[in-house]
Amino acid sequence: MATMENKAVPKWEPPATTKENLDYIDLVNLDLSKFENPETRKELAREFFTAFTQDGFATVTGHGISKEVWDTQMDLANATMTMDPAAKVPYEVTPEEDKQGIYVGFKTAGGLGFHKEIDFYNMLLSDPKVDRKHPPHLVPHYAETQKVMLYIRDVIQRKFLILLAMALEIPEEALLRTHEPGQSSSEYYRYMSYAPLTPEATRKARGLFMPAHADWGTFSILFSQPVCALQILHKSGVFKWVEYKPYTLIVNIGQALELMTGGLFPATIHRVVTPPPDQVNSLRVGIYYFSRPNDDYTLLPFEDSPVLEKLGKDKPLDSLATYNTVQFLEAKKHGYLKPDLDFDRPRENGVHSDPFREGDTFAPTDKLLATIAVKTIS
Repeated sequence: MATMENKAVPKWEPPATTKENLDYIDLVNLDLSKFENPETRKELAREFFTAFTQDGFATVTGHGISKEVWDTQMDLANATMTMDPAAKVPYEVTPEEDKQGIYVGFKTAGGLGFHKEIDFYNMLLSDPKVDRKHPPHLVPHYAETQKVMLYIRDVIQRKFLILLAMALEIPEEALLRTHEPGQSSSEYYRYMSYAPLTPEATRKARGLFMPAHADWGTFSILFSQPVCALQILHKSGVFKWVEYKPYTLIVNIGQALELMTGGLFPATIHRVVTPPPDQVNSLRVGIYYFSRPNDDYTLLPFEDSPVLEKLGKDKPLDSLATYNTVQFLEAKKHGYLKPDLDFDRPRENGVHSDPFREGDTFAPTDKLLATIAVKTIS
């Protein structure tokens, strides 16, 4: 991938890595350079199956994003997230777009469900507004940023879909048709930051930046970042830390793919917590890509997969509530399949607060899709 000169944007200085002895999870690494050879691709497909059916998370190397492009994107992400709050306002999502589920621009300052210290800037791959305005420092670099977005979609995601087809023993065209370019209105690229919480906010939120949850879509792709805060619910029932590995992608499965595979590929429960003591005062800047199926795609198990049929995963997880992608995201916004999974945190009335479920109108399920039994909307 081509690089670009970046004179107008300050160089991002990554925080020092933690020296704390954390309980890290041991994730399968997928080396995408194996994809090019037909024989090693088969090996990669087996690793893909293992990683995402057992852990739901994997690290990814051999992805083709150069260090120069990676560093430039981190420079841009940091410059975007450290803008003066007043300068961000013209680029916030409008109330009208927010109601339509258009995930674009900065989040509304003080919006429901997030600490005020959390902020993000979303860029849609298929933006209905052709003359979308972006912050001035980003404008000269937006074309190159779009190339990165499209590379993730058209190269990295495409490889994931083909590996999934191999794992399910169905034609790759069947998988690729579920993610046709331009057919998702909610597939986006995100710059995000977590500013240090005050001691009082940390206490009230039980040490959580983001509660335990599962993502909505098919694949969530994160640029690994040096400030440790991401934790994954291990199959042992314990939350484990994700270790920082430079220039490595971290990928997880979302609920849409869980529905599409009858629970064989489970959406992984994860959360964002207060960083370890030697990083607790660092700004955590990240880059994310959220993959979604086509808007009109019905989220049911793939037909004609001998693997799903053999394993008994060819039946809908919730036969009473079938959604396409747009309908599912709307239901998720209001609390469908969004249980409280932070079972290991104290909750004293009058002491702790939970801003994360504000605005929910659907009754939450007891548990999470295939991970536990599904309960329909009340």
